[in-house]
Amino acid sequence: KPLFIFHKNTVKYHLFSFYLGYSETFNLDVLVSLLRQENAVDLCVIKVPEHIKYAEYFIVVSGISPRHLRAMALYAIKVYKFLRKDGDPNVKIEGKDAEDWMCIDFGKIVVHFMLPETREVYELEKLWILRAYDEQLMRIPPEVLPEDFMYDMEITK
Repeated sequence: KPLFIFHKNTVKYHLFSFYLGYSETFNLDVLVSLLRQENAVDLCVIKVPEHIKYAEYFIVVSGISPRHLRAMALYAIKVYKFLRKDGDPNVKIEGKDAEDWMCIDFGKIVVHFMLPETREVYELEKLWILRAYDEQLMRIPPEVLPEDFMYDMEITK
């Protein structure tokens, strides 16, 4: 995997990669590396099902304070704008004034920055993970017991 090192003051970065042919675009690897560098807590990346066209990845991440959340979010936006190509969507931000939550839509990647207590309340990752599990359960045919199978009951005719 490539290793990304970002320098906050200049928004320039150095990419050290063991692979040839890397692209200098804002993608999942860049964002995850950036969040890890910023000491993100409990990083959860969810691949969105293909039939949902809204985004490709959904990320939920925690910070240790409102200031930490805001710093991570604003830095991610700064790097996105630095690496942005023609035709890439504009960033959409929700929760600018909230202290416990902020959501950034980068187009193909949507990131929810939350304080741990807020994350426990909303459990966003469970919505996506359990939804897939519920769909699997719906595909399983119901089990039906034979009519003559009764446990500890007398059959009266």
